[in-house]
Amino acid sequence: MINRLPFPHARLAAATVLVAVLALLAGPLSVPAEAARYTPPAGVRTNDPLGDRPARRAVIGHVIRSIDAVPRKGQIRIASWNIRSDDIVDALIRAHSKRKVGVKVVMDRLNANPDNPNRGVDRLQRALKKGNASRKPYLRSGLRKCVSACRGPGGIAHSKFFLFSQAGKARWVVMNGSFNATDLAAYGQWNDMYTVVGRKAVYQEMRTVFAQMWKDKNVKQGYRHRSFAKGLETMVYPWRGKGTKGDPVLREMSKISCKGARNTANGRTKIRISMTSWHGERGKKIAWAVRRKQNSGCNVKIVYAVAGNEVLRILRREGPQPVPLRQITQDFNGDGVYDRYLHTKVLTVRGHHGNDRSATMTLNGSANWSPAALPSDEVLIRLQGKGPLQRYNAFVERLFNNPPPRSRVAAKGSTGREGTPVELPEHLPLGSRVNGIDPYALLQEG
Repeated sequence: MINRLPFPHARLAAATVLVAVLALLAGPLSVPAEAARYTPPAGVRTNDPLGDRPARRAVIGHVIRSIDAVPRKGQIRIASWNIRSDDIVDALIRAHSKRKVGVKVVMDRLNANPDNPNRGVDRLQRALKKGNASRKPYLRSGLRKCVSACRGPGGIAHSKFFLFSQAGKARWVVMNGSFNATDLAAYGQWNDMYTVVGRKAVYQEMRTVFAQMWKDKNVKQGYRHRSFAKGLETMVYPWRGKGTKGDPVLREMSKISCKGARNTANGRTKIRISMTSWHGERGKKIAWAVRRKQNSGCNVKIVYAVAGNEVLRILRREGPQPVPLRQITQDFNGDGVYDRYLHTKVLTVRGHHGNDRSATMTLNGSANWSPAALPSDEVLIRLQGKGPLQRYNAFVERLFNNPPPRSRVAAKGSTGREGTPVELPEHLPLGSRVNGIDPYALLQEG
């Protein structure tokens, strides 16, 4: 009897290869069923780069699942200082090519140019160009790299917001925080994201801001401040135009009274700060404002990544007691350069704020306390309520009380060989060098 399958193992191998090839081709373009059913919840999200996979990906996973949950012919708008995540790029390509979603992205040209190649951005830009001719204008996709601030003549395109016309069952989704669309944001940084859902007016305001950014042209009134129901406010830089006298952070500090709070145990207002980059002349002025608040009786705690020498001196020495500080950075491979670092930009106030003696105010967003923020594209959201404040305060308290393990740097001699480990000092100021190495070499204004 003739065997009609003389080479069963070969056929099985060929079938296996075919399945693998098809899976490879379809992989990035197929949406997991659970992602398609995802509805982004409103509220605060923070990640922990030292945690397990879910903890590390708490923010990036939220973004990717939301992208995958945008229905056919929906719309996505993203402003991100940098984009370096194949998972996010794949999700955006899936949305554009498979579900005909209108995807538009703006970013800073500093992060994708011949001197700083970015293959993921190149791949995304090529993909988003395809098929637009047959689409209605509102469903056309694209990627734009702003040379400076998209809405201003200087600075950088530093905003970090994500807009979805619909994701799962949620409509008019707005996400804003410190998270850039990068893998580094998950595995090398502590980040935050605040999500607003079902607030059409907020969504439309941020769509207007994005439309201005997409044009990459200066707008005379760079600063936009809008107030919405339930105590939510949006503040958009560049800090130029009507209403921009002084400094926005100093304005905020001037509203805080340290005594007479009705929602704290001892009547003292509590201030919590989580800041990536705090330096320069502007940083010093803000440091003095914070120092005066502590000297006046406010309960202050700060976690930070980068601070200038004078900022640290003011906070540590210009008063009866040092302002409580924790530097949140880590050198995990011992090369002397910080690889993990705090990336949030958050201020919370519980107590006497303005005329409210029981305030629970949170300010989150993309703006560092450095000179570079004011001329740049930045978005901040002010929130009123116990929920966001408690989540952000818990984040600060956890890092303050449990900072990452202190870095140990291998001292290198003239031969370049590793010598005796040297412990990096806490509160290491901006510009410091240890054994000839700049620990801040990988930290950016992003």
